[in-house]
Amino acid sequence: MRFYNVKDNKKSGFNDPLKIILIGGTEKVNKNLTVYEYKNEIIIVDCGIGFPDIFDMPGVDFLIPDFTYLLENQYKIKGVFITHAHEDHVGAVPNLLQELPDVPIYASKLVGEFLKVKMSDKRYGDLGKRGFKYHLMDPTTGEVDLGSFKISAFRINHSVPESMGFAIKTSEGLFLHVADFKFDETPVLDKPADVETIKKYADEGVMCLLSDCLLVTEEGHTESEKTLTDTFFKLFERAGKRQVLVTTISSNVSRMYQVMDAAKKHGRKVVPSGRSIEQMVGVARGLGYLPFSDDFFVKEQESQKYMQGDLVYLIAGCYGQPGSSLGRLSRGEHESISLREDALVIFSGDPAPPGASITVEKVMDALTLRGAEIVFGEIQDNLHVSGHARRGDIERMVKLVHPQYFIPIGGSITKMRIYTKFVGTLGFSKDKVFECLEGDSVEFSGGKAQKGKHINTKPVYVDGSKAEELDPIIIEDRNHLCNDGVFVVAIPVSKKGIIFSDKLEIITRGFIYVKESKELMDKSKKHISKRLGKVSSKSKNITDHKKKLESDIRSFLYKQTGMSPLVIVHFITI
Repeated sequence: MRFYNVKDNKKSGFNDPLKIILIGGTEKVNKNLTVYEYKNEIIIVDCGIGFPDIFDMPGVDFLIPDFTYLLENQYKIKGVFITHAHEDHVGAVPNLLQELPDVPIYASKLVGEFLKVKMSDKRYGDLGKRGFKYHLMDPTTGEVDLGSFKISAFRINHSVPESMGFAIKTSEGLFLHVADFKFDETPVLDKPADVETIKKYADEGVMCLLSDCLLVTEEGHTESEKTLTDTFFKLFERAGKRQVLVTTISSNVSRMYQVMDAAKKHGRKVVPSGRSIEQMVGVARGLGYLPFSDDFFVKEQESQKYMQGDLVYLIAGCYGQPGSSLGRLSRGEHESISLREDALVIFSGDPAPPGASITVEKVMDALTLRGAEIVFGEIQDNLHVSGHARRGDIERMVKLVHPQYFIPIGGSITKMRIYTKFVGTLGFSKDKVFECLEGDSVEFSGGKAQKGKHINTKPVYVDGSKAEELDPIIIEDRNHLCNDGVFVVAIPVSKKGIIFSDKLEIITRGFIYVKESKELMDKSKKHISKRLGKVSSKSKNITDHKKKLESDIRSFLYKQTGMSPLVIVHFITI
């Protein structure tokens, strides 16, 4: 598919332009990171994690943006600005600070406290003890002057309190970075978006609007969070004295409040279960967002001492994560909680990320087999509302701001294309919209914009148990193992380098059933022996041929079977 504005434009007059580089947050819904660069100064907006495809990325807990460009230009970085407390916008900050510990972070109280708790995790080493350069920033703190950039925050609505957009003033104009948003006139733990401030910026003239395009395919306006309040009340009422569990994403503080409010009105206490839920409950309570007394909360280790009809479990694992509290409970492996046969389990979270819907269904099925009743969005109205703008909200934002240019973010490639066509119906031609792939940049100079240089990026996989990056080769090997097994060739070699090809051994696991594949094994041995005959016995380092031989064997096996196992050649000195 051809992308509008994808090729570099060779217009003149773009000396020392302001650059916007999309390191993440485009093509996919997550891993948000946007760079604003002017001469020798850089600011960053958001630094979030991505969610792995469980089929293509075995053993990967999450992805982070590729920091290569930032590390190469670290002397330019003036600060990181965070729009809100969702993991896909803030979750990779600890990983960035492991590389660049002195970079200042500008964020709300909720984000600041969330980061402090997150970085205290032993996975991040001594990062929590060292601390980080945190600066409180919200709509009341005024403008931050960082040389070429003057940044102010304004209130917007999303599914978490203290969500902000940023007004970024530069010599090349005013840029509004809104990220995830909707217009909510009755938010649960916040105030409505500051439309008057947005109008004020519009009056100054906005060069470019970067904003949410995820739900551009959906008509109307996104519902208010408040519409869910009655749903929880009625579900708890219907539950009677049954065991009740509610699962949602850990950063959805508004949803937590609604669950707790309904629980209290039904005489139930709340049991936070799962590390992420427990951490966010602690942070939100400390900031006054969950104004319930200490005795309203029960530790999961103590929960079995209570009548289950007197409790509500707020439990982590709404995306079906196998190691989550809900995942373990579904398998009967939870250390502290026992699932009752007539339990009511309520799923109230964002739609599962790509690849996770199967794991969610697997957990639901396991819970159902254990006797639980499952309630989720497909069978229960008003159980979840999105934090993202539908067409009506997008149209309102576009008409409020009326920018010269647009950069849609936070959605797929197709959603960006639909966004371009939609704003076209509002009077903006497609050359005013820059659909950016990961690593693309847009340059602004003298009131004009053009596509800039592409920055090469690569996938960065993280093992969450250690918060360490995984080499892509490891992921490739795991995929070979998962899909087609392993094919090991052991080749005896004398100390003088003589190869005994007639004595080679083949071991397979997860590839073929050897007893039923004698013909293939014989063909393989003959093929390998033939290739080994071309290897000079005088070679000083016989293992120099290892990679070439492995590739050759893999090609041979694919032609024979249509499968590509992980091939390992091992020369054994005898």
